[in-house]
Amino acid sequence: MKAEIISVGTELLLGHTVNTDAAYVARELSALGIDLLFSCTVGDNPARLREALQTAFARSDLVITTGGLGPTGDDLTKETVAQAAGVELVRDPASATRIEEYFRGREYGPSQYKQADLPRGCTVLQNDAGTAPGCVFESRQGVLVLMLPGPPSELLPMLHHYAAPFLAARTGGVIASRMVRVFGIGEGSAAERLADLLES
Repeated sequence: MKAEIISVGTELLLGHTVNTDAAYVARELSALGIDLLFSCTVGDNPARLREALQTAFARSDLVITTGGLGPTGDDLTKETVAQAAGVELVRDPASATRIEEYFRGREYGPSQYKQADLPRGCTVLQNDAGTAPGCVFESRQGVLVLMLPGPPSELLPMLHHYAAPFLAARTGGVIASRMVRVFGIGEGSAAERLADLLES
């Protein structure tokens, strides 16, 4: 399975936030035996995100987005992904109920409910640390699409508890890698000494 990560958020491009999400997802994909071939970062701009998605849908089997699932006006990942994937967004009753329970006793408005609008027929990934659920669905191009929230405190539990088991049921491999730590010699000398290992 060929995978691609699209990280969404202008704050990532401005350097205000370090993109740890891509590293977390990449490690999980490797453990599942899924080949991550591409990773890119796009700002909160629907046109540029749509362009990135069109490219990803043409070359990858699995496209994972991180970020842009929240209630604010610049959280446009779901809407843009759904449009590019050719699916309709519909209100998920269970997610709407979870939002109501989360905000019980506090003020909240219609913008919060936007988070419960998900692609029709998707598998909903519960957010145990926030209000924006993730989801998995198949695009009209036949590509598996996984959408995850941006905050690491929300992404990590969702990735480990829900997304990874979902993907594990669809792949049976692992990716083997080796890490060698050296001390006191330069990179070139280490590479020469490890040449036989690197070729095996």
